[in-house]
Amino acid sequence: MTKQYQFIEPEETKKEMVNVLVKGLERALTDQEIRIIYWLSECEYQTRGVILDLFKELSEKKW
Repeated sequence: MTKQYQFIEPEETKKEMVNVLVKGLERALTDQEIRIIYWLSECEYQTRGVILDLFKELSEKKW
């Protein structure tokens, strides 16, 4: 089954991606990492949703 994603403004996705990664990695992101996340947050909204879901899933894993 395919998940349906609602449109969320890129600015909001950008913030959430950074927050999820900081939480999951337990460290601050480098300037380069932040620039790449900002670049990713400009892609199509469903793609952003998939990427964000993957980040969330990885940040919640117990290694």
